[in-house]
Amino acid sequence: PIEGHLYNLINLAKIQMDQYFEKQKNLAVSLKQLLKLDIEPNTIDCFDISHKQGKFIVGSCVRFKNGEPDKQNFRHFKIKTINYSNDYACLQEIVKRRYKNPEYLPDLILIDGGKGQLNSIKKIIHNTQIASLAKKEETVFCSKIPFGKKLNIQNYAAQTLIALRDYTHHFAISYHRKISKIS
Repeated sequence: PIEGHLYNLINLAKIQMDQYFEKQKNLAVSLKQLLKLDIEPNTIDCFDISHKQGKFIVGSCVRFKNGEPDKQNFRHFKIKTINYSNDYACLQEIVKRRYKNPEYLPDLILIDGGKGQLNSIKKIIHNTQIASLAKKEETVFCSKIPFGKKLNIQNYAAQTLIALRDYTHHFAISYHRKISKIS
């Protein structure tokens, strides 16, 4: 169409796609600024733990590359060394297992949790940037934001971090449900 309602809808769709691609193109720069990182994070791994009162403890790792899910690098973990509710120890176990080979380290590791979860991972990983995102008030913590910063949910970089955390959380819960049904 060259005029009319359908023409206007197509133009609006083009404008929205252009805006989306512009945001995607600048995502790594925006994340670097938001988290005060040393490098632009193009590859981000997010970790979460799921259990029900310490039973059927599992973990998950979801990788986003350039703001998009990289499903070939998603991982599920059955917790092997801990048989009670200790999210810190469980996170340490799955992060160690995920990065046995340092080649797989991403530009940024995002942890579902707060300061405690962040500190537990900082003890074992030193070669990459690490942040945590607490659900309560969507607060992010990292080495340069030690007291936390509430995310502006209107910001595209913040929306991406929240989406990654929520995606990982869903991935962990679905695996937990699967494992608990089998056992």
